[in-house]
Amino acid sequence: MIIAALLLAGAASAHRMFVGQQITLDLFVFYDDGSPAANAEVKLYQEGALFAQNVTDATGRFTFTLPGKGTGDWSYEVEGGGHTEKGSIIINNTLAKSR
Repeated sequence: MIIAALLLAGAASAHRMFVGQQITLDLFVFYDDGSPAANAEVKLYQEGALFAQNVTDATGRFTFTLPGKGTGDWSYEVEGGGHTEKGSIIINNTLAKSR
């Protein structure tokens, strides 16, 4: 009986699941009086090399989806209204352990 049951059982199909990630960077640029820095020039660097360049929208916002997993050392430079602001962001590929 056991042998018959094993022979009658169909082949099991195994499959895997993959989960991807995508990181979108939102920069909100404002002057010290609270007004948005519209049309400010934004330069985005990856590992020190210029990666993207654009301007902020009317609300002072710059949005960019980082390539791949988005990991690495990123920096930005924003110029507008006679002002320049620089900053950096480090995105690590650290996975949380499930319990």
